[in-house]
Amino acid sequence: MDTNHVLSLVESYGPLIIFISLFFGVVGIPAPEETLVVIIGILIHEHTLPGLPSILAAFFGVFIGFLSSYVVGRYAGAPVFQKVTKLMKMSDFKVKAFQEKYEANYKKALLIGLFIPGARQINPYLAGISKISFVPYVIVSLIGTTIWVVPFMALGYATANVISIRYEYLPFIGIFIGLAFILFFFVKHKRKQALKK
Repeated sequence: MDTNHVLSLVESYGPLIIFISLFFGVVGIPAPEETLVVIIGILIHEHTLPGLPSILAAFFGVFIGFLSSYVVGRYAGAPVFQKVTKLMKMSDFKVKAFQEKYEANYKKALLIGLFIPGARQINPYLAGISKISFVPYVIVSLIGTTIWVVPFMALGYATANVISIRYEYLPFIGIFIGLAFILFFFVKHKRKQALKK
């Protein structure tokens, strides 16, 4: 989905298009999510969009997208997952090991994956396929939605009249933040291991 096209729709239809674009961006239909959230911040700053409705539309578009992907993964994703693992020639043992590892680390995977295009779309389905408990998943999704939507929107709002950000670079900013999260958890894990010794 072209950024300029999304921008014109957002300016014309406001919160409804924000919700729809971010919802479909999360469930897997290509949309420039980081770019859109930054643009929302800019347009709120410029009073082109209403503040609270736009923020809520962005938040619930992402959050309900996560819940919908989880439900699809939980109730319809297993056959697709089995076909993919067969194509990849993964043995039952490897599949089970992968699922066990994912279940043990799904919180980190969801939070870090939010900042990495592709992982953001796949992780909710994997959580559903792995049958992660619904309530903990909802809590992690709420936290994840907040830490993804708020910084990008704040970036747009804060820089609206200060600096010009090239929209095509925004996904790379997301990846950088995701890598920073990975580094943080890696250092934390290493420190725990050092303390145990």
